[in-house]
Amino acid sequence: MKKTIITYAIGALYLASIVCAVLLLFSKKTTSPEKILQSRIVPVAGDAIAVINISGPIRMGSRPRAFLSYDSEAILRRLRNTSSRKDVKAIVLRINSPGGSVAAVQEIYSEVMKIRAEKKKPVVASFGDVAASGGYYIASACDKIVANPGTITGSIGVLLELGNVQELFKKIGVRMETIKSGKHKDTGSMFRELSVDERKMFQELVNEAFNQFINDIVRGRGMQREKVEALADGRIYTGSQAVQNGLVDKLGNDQTAIETAKELAGISGEPRIIGEYDVWEQFLQIFNPPKSLSPIDELVSKQKLRFEYMLE
Repeated sequence: MKKTIITYAIGALYLASIVCAVLLLFSKKTTSPEKILQSRIVPVAGDAIAVINISGPIRMGSRPRAFLSYDSEAILRRLRNTSSRKDVKAIVLRINSPGGSVAAVQEIYSEVMKIRAEKKKPVVASFGDVAASGGYYIASACDKIVANPGTITGSIGVLLELGNVQELFKKIGVRMETIKSGKHKDTGSMFRELSVDERKMFQELVNEAFNQFINDIVRGRGMQREKVEALADGRIYTGSQAVQNGLVDKLGNDQTAIETAKELAGISGEPRIIGEYDVWEQFLQIFNPPKSLSPIDELVSKQKLRFEYMLE
């Protein structure tokens, strides 16, 4: 019994030493832009600017997700937490995303607009390599948008894709039997072609989502609808082109976005930068590596209906 207790005590001390070492590693302060965006410096006092990453495809998280995943719910949670802090006077959204599902993108857009209207805190978008389609949709809710000259943006439009494995199943001798309660219940099935009525129905969905996209850009950016419509044919633009056509406000990097947020918030002196992770979250990420799909799961996922603001 005594031996077991000693063993557990040694194990606990060993684990505690590892935790302390990792916390010390991640708590080192740095002034480089890359480190600023990935670390969280917990200060004593003073006005702060929060930096929140929006990276990769944006989803609602329909499948069981990792503990610290980047789905729309996690992004919304961080937006709400940081905007509620009294010391946070402005927010910078670091966007490096080709877009995502319609509902997920719209939820984040609405939250940014809410922060501007209710919290009276400026929000600035900072574009990375790509901030297209749904990535741009979210940015259009911000007070200002900063992009690198070579950023890929634009791609304003809606994508709805349906997989069809009918011919494949014929070749391997598999036939699906469907029993349904109504004629449209299996609309979008991957086991048959769309009917004329079904194709029309899906086109109406796309048109409606596209109009919502246009309306929200007009609302967020204060642009003329006719100008937005002329740019919204799915084309992509560089950051430089986007400045010229009014989709982006200025060229620059993360520091430019922070300076812009500082100016809009009326912060005097050097603001503190609060990254989205605290030290404990960084430690937990070590034990939470990204999971990859099996080839079969990857194939099946691509055959499902996709309704997205996405750069392809």
